[in-house]
Amino acid sequence: MRRFIQYTKLCCLALLVTVAVSHKAAAQDDEITFQDFYDELQQYGTWLDDPEYGSVWVPDADQDFKPYATNGHWVMTEYGNTWVSDYDWGWAPFHYGRWRFDDYYGWEWIPGYEWGPAWVDWRSGDGYYGWAPLGPDVSLDAAFGNDYSIPEDYWVFAPQAYINSPVIYNYYVPRPRIVNIFRRTNIINNFYTRNSRRYIAGPRAFDIERVTRNRVQVYNINNLNRPGRLSIRNNDLNVYRPQVRRVDYARPGRVVNASAYRNANPNFRIGDRNRGASVNYQNAARLANIARSNDAANRNVVRINSNRNDNRPYNNNRDNRPNQPSFPNQGNRPNWPDRQSDQNGNNSWQRRQQNQNGQQLSDQQRKEAEERRQQFEQRRQQQQTGDQQRQQRDWQRQQVEQRSQQQQGTPQQQGNDQQQQQREQQRRDFEQRRQRGQQQTEQQRQQADQQREQQRQQFEQRRQQQQADQQRQQGDQLRQQQEQRRQQQDQQQAQMRQQAEQQRQAQADQQRQQQDQQRQQQDQQRQQREQAEQQRRQQQDQQRQQQDQQRQQREQAEQQRRQQQDQQRQQQEQQRQQRDQQRQQQTEQQRQQRETQSEQQRQRPQRGDRRP
Repeated sequence: MRRFIQYTKLCCLALLVTVAVSHKAAAQDDEITFQDFYDELQQYGTWLDDPEYGSVWVPDADQDFKPYATNGHWVMTEYGNTWVSDYDWGWAPFHYGRWRFDDYYGWEWIPGYEWGPAWVDWRSGDGYYGWAPLGPDVSLDAAFGNDYSIPEDYWVFAPQAYINSPVIYNYYVPRPRIVNIFRRTNIINNFYTRNSRRYIAGPRAFDIERVTRNRVQVYNINNLNRPGRLSIRNNDLNVYRPQVRRVDYARPGRVVNASAYRNANPNFRIGDRNRGASVNYQNAARLANIARSNDAANRNVVRINSNRNDNRPYNNNRDNRPNQPSFPNQGNRPNWPDRQSDQNGNNSWQRRQQNQNGQQLSDQQRKEAEERRQQFEQRRQQQQTGDQQRQQRDWQRQQVEQRSQQQQGTPQQQGNDQQQQQREQQRRDFEQRRQRGQQQTEQQRQQADQQREQQRQQFEQRRQQQQADQQRQQGDQLRQQQEQRRQQQDQQQAQMRQQAEQQRQAQADQQRQQQDQQRQQQDQQRQQREQAEQQRRQQQDQQRQQQDQQRQQREQAEQQRRQQQDQQRQQQEQQRQQRDQQRQQQTEQQRQQRETQSEQQRQRPQRGDRRP
């Protein structure tokens, strides 16, 4: 029985693994085309027809927008440093294609076919990490070889300790300091290879751990089957990254002629390179309003491709994609789990939007039919005018012929011919008056029709304006409700971020305190060792001094002993000399005495001889 239960468990586990693998493989096998980029991003920006790069996209972003800097942060995945954008449209422009800064339109995105964690270049040095978007003309070989130049205002720098912080935008280096930091950094040539494809990885996990002294969380890539913002759940980073198939029929629904708009609006520049590659939000909003307007005055710069889907063989995964709101995500919000509440109430709004688009299309067709009718009436009037001119030329030719015949004929024939010519002339005059009357009547009828059509168009425009105002109000109410829910969620997320940041700061403070305590203990131990060493040196010095004193004392004693010995020798020598002197004196005295005695003795006989 136990074997049967174990066998059943193993079968269930194998079935679950098979289902999971098949689901993941299916997600990886999803395909889209550029048409999906055009349709999904239409509501979040403006498509331009650039003479050099084709269809490029300008986002409806705020004034300080910069790719891979605004509303997002870095996380570490198996592919390296991956950009997690807080924009609902961030799944496409930050992982496919390239970005460039146009002096007039500002930041433009050029679609691409290959997915990547982030198409940026990396630098490191002086305690900072820096990154900048790769341009459309930069290949991976050039990026790895550093055989190109990225403008300095493309770069963003942040302290290395905060590279994986969800609020890294709070630590960006101010723009005036970027130039100095850039000169003190070096290029990072780390890359990740998978399935014969290379990806720019940026700083490695162990390099970040060595700087932050914390373990770096490495997330697994989990493939989704519908577009949307990237989200983190547990150890997975949920990403929509389908393969992009090349087709010839893809084109945006509305596209602005970049050259024509620039020439018609030279004073409404969007890009501002003097402020660090920033954009003028008001001019960008003006471009978006003109691109989405149905005003006939803008048809010379806005092209509407209403039949762009007629040649499409199929629509890839369109039914499985969430309903996106019609306004971009604003504010600096970090990435958190999906918010399904923002997507549940958009179906009715999307149906109303589709009805409005269908009604606008029928109105446009009606206007086109009216324009064709007016063109036909103009051609018919031109044809009538041409007929009249031809009749007048024929009449003049006939008059010339009649005059020539009159000159050649008899007087009677000339009279009959003149009467006939007069009757013919009267008939022609009557026919001309009748035609002029018909033309005037037709012109009056056309003017009346034009007035009625103008009144009808004005009434239709007022009705459409009222409907648009109602729909706009409904959309505003829906957006306000969604914005309120989003603000509430943002507040909750902000509280969670603050708590997480406080915990992180508390942990960092504890670690700093522990490190400070360890440093203090090490300093105390070092001071104790230095004191012990100083005491040992002092003792050695004292011992040396004592030894020197003893040596000096011994030398003094020896010197005193030698002095005493010398004194003794001197005394002995003096004594010896004294003895010698005494001996000499004694000897001399004895000699003198002997001499005296001998002299005396000699003198005594003489005296005796003198005595008789």
